[in-house]
Amino acid sequence: ALLVAGALLVALFWLAPAALSAWAGGSVIEALNSRPLNWLGLVTRKPITEDYVPLIPWLGLVLWGAAAGRWLLAHRPGWLAGGGSVPGRALAGLGRWSLSYYMLHQPVLIGALTAFGWLTGRG
Repeated sequence: ALLVAGALLVALFWLAPAALSAWAGGSVIEALNSRPLNWLGLVTRKPITEDYVPLIPWLGLVLWGAAAGRWLLAHRPGWLAGGGSVPGRALAGLGRWSLSYYMLHQPVLIGALTAFGWLTGRG
């Protein structure tokens, strides 16, 4: 059920604008392009922002992940057992500390690029 719901939400991202414009002659499309409804992701024009993440297609991918997790628990529980290889443990650590990693990687990267610019004379 989660797999089908995920597929429908991912497909809705591409099918809804065409279906709605054919059905309502474009007035619904303009309403979906308005600021209050941008977050749905059923837009024909990307909003003027760099951090736009529409809900509809990504919610579908989350549901696919939940369906895959349920399938793994039912059919391959050993794959999800603790321990594992060194790369697996490293990825698990990044997953547990994802916000810290996300917040720290940006200043570290900017500092590394600045240092590179100073050292090469391109800064």
